[in-house]
Amino acid sequence: MKTGCKRISCLLLSLALLAAPVRAATVWGYQEGLALTEENGLWGYSDVSRQVVIPIRYTSATSFRLGLARVEENGKLGIIRTDGTLLISPAYGTLDHLYSGLYIAQSGTRWGIISILPFPDGKGGVTQVLYDFVYDSITLSTLGGLETVILTKDGAQTLLPVYQITDLMLSKQIPSARFPLTEGDLPDFADVSPRQWYDVWVDIACNVGLMEGVGSSRFAPDQTLTVAEALQLAAEMESRQTGDNFHTQVHRDSPWYRPAVEYCQASGIISAGEFSRPERPVTRAEMAKIFAATSLAQSMPNRNDLARVRVSVPDVKSGDYAADAIFSLYAKGVLTGGDQNLTFRPNDTLTRAEAAAIVARMARAEQRLILF
Repeated sequence: MKTGCKRISCLLLSLALLAAPVRAATVWGYQEGLALTEENGLWGYSDVSRQVVIPIRYTSATSFRLGLARVEENGKLGIIRTDGTLLISPAYGTLDHLYSGLYIAQSGTRWGIISILPFPDGKGGVTQVLYDFVYDSITLSTLGGLETVILTKDGAQTLLPVYQITDLMLSKQIPSARFPLTEGDLPDFADVSPRQWYDVWVDIACNVGLMEGVGSSRFAPDQTLTVAEALQLAAEMESRQTGDNFHTQVHRDSPWYRPAVEYCQASGIISAGEFSRPERPVTRAEMAKIFAATSLAQSMPNRNDLARVRVSVPDVKSGDYAADAIFSLYAKGVLTGGDQNLTFRPNDTLTRAEAAAIVARMARAEQRLILF
């Protein structure tokens, strides 16, 4: 059962609320685990202990939303993620979100469209520019009942219906195109606080349609994930990545997880009879084995050196159950461990909040982490 959504017309949270002094700085309220923090007219971000974790250096900043925030430095705008990593360097006079990580941007007097995720430029390199900065204006309007991007150059207009953008992104090989972000569409769960570390991951996992609430406006972040739920997530990711219709079908089988189990078997994610009790809690190692076998995981490039990962995860050794799958997801920037030592705890269960973090990083490439 899906819950309602919170729609915030302005990314800046109400700056009159939740203000609290921190040394010489002021914290202005939390969103996705971080709070805007101002000192002497400059902005950064603090964690829930009110420690500055993204330096106070920006002349303006917005609250985080779907793991992204817009910041201004030296009069130019850019995009950062929640660890402060720049996804779009501050270089633009205007930077407005268009669709799924694409932004309408102004450079000097010209306009273009850029992506938070690099993609092949067709010349052996990569680029973030989807439409080059040659346009007199780029606007979003409604034409014939359809949301449409209007690109104007020398009086001539190019029309791009928004519903065609996903196909355009796929044709350009922009990562995560099959898991688009929808600006303004955030879940509103009574049991997920904007101060919690997992708020950002719940927001992303629900926004891209991989997870939802358990009913009564609850997400149940501390509830243990079952084998059946892990297989359902794997089936959804597999279907979305391969572009088939499993994830669009309505399944009313009994038990509810039978279609996902059969789909995962047919897709080679698991073998027949591999999990005899789907309703029991899934272990973290089993989760890794299931998720690493999806087409989505196998398509991801490594972000971290695999050989270094193998010697860095302290509680997983080569030859252990699902060791290769675990190492693979660390190398791809999906798994980060539960502490600074990258400890995995393969035999433990995992919560729905932890599962949200994992599937959010799988779905959205900009959130995958470099560990070393």
